[in-house]
Amino acid sequence: MKTYILIFTFIGLIFNAFSQTTITYDQRALEAGDQNTFQAIEYVLPGGSGPNQIWDFSKIQYTGEIDEGSLNTTPSKTPARIGQFNMVVTEKDKEYYYNLTTTTLEELGYLSEEYDLVYTDPVLKMVYPFSFGDEFTDQWAGNAVFKGVTNIDLTGDYTVTADAFGTLILPDRVLKNTLRVRSEKTGIEVNMCSSIEVSIIRYFWYAPGYRYPVLYTSVREYTATGKDPVVEKTSGINLQQSLEILADGEENQQLLETEADVAVIVYPNPFDEKLTYNYFLRKNLSVSIDLYDISGRIDKSLLKTQNQPEGLYTNDLISTDYSLKPGIYYLRFSFDNKVVVKKIVKL
Repeated sequence: MKTYILIFTFIGLIFNAFSQTTITYDQRALEAGDQNTFQAIEYVLPGGSGPNQIWDFSKIQYTGEIDEGSLNTTPSKTPARIGQFNMVVTEKDKEYYYNLTTTTLEELGYLSEEYDLVYTDPVLKMVYPFSFGDEFTDQWAGNAVFKGVTNIDLTGDYTVTADAFGTLILPDRVLKNTLRVRSEKTGIEVNMCSSIEVSIIRYFWYAPGYRYPVLYTSVREYTATGKDPVVEKTSGINLQQSLEILADGEENQQLLETEADVAVIVYPNPFDEKLTYNYFLRKNLSVSIDLYDISGRIDKSLLKTQNQPEGLYTNDLISTDYSLKPGIYYLRFSFDNKVVVKKIVKL
């Protein structure tokens, strides 16, 4: 019998009130017809947990490998041993079968050229809604057939935790209010000849405006009887998915210009009452910010020259504070001897 424990911590409920990213059925569940393309990157450490994290992955290295996946309601293969399912995910040579409802996502099993796995007690992969501080643990069991001959029994636990949220910095964009989800699958595979202990720890980053994770990192460890552990580390990025309009009407912010040591973003642009500007420093720099009108005359100094340490900085330009009339303006960011100029439009 399936048992799982769902925990809603007090701190999670508090931060939900501040509109942190939440995994909901409507906005985050698997959707038939979608395609996902993960570009492989050199493995990256997951970084810290907890609220208000800053994950700087601005210098990730692409390996050139691409993993493409598709979501459908009908399989390309015939899953004879798998029962009722309504979602199929195809990745490389594997076809995964799921049962998706408005409250849960369960994995029923998968098929590959050599492996046929059916969960007699399915793996609970997600519950909806799911926010920072939420956690559940599920017990699962299954049976697999390898190359049509070897019988393998499997049992284990699966734990999912929304363990962090914060700002995700990628080479070409900054994604605020990003939720990180940690999953850990532990189990043992037993056949007539040996047993294998398996541990898989994965981290997924969910950003506003994106249905699927934009980044993942994974560590798999296999230990067969009498042998040394085998460890596989992988990471990938998924930015080719379509970007949705957020509830507040703003598109997910993207970096428009980067330098070796700095990155700058302004949004929304054009703007009406409020313009937000972010900049990220990869080392200590002298910073000043000035606002110019269309004629090129300095209008306001938003930040007089000061030394600032490495990190992410954010602030707002309120049009009424500076009596800005509709028109074209320029924000000039000076970082030591580097200058970044952003053209902004006041509606």
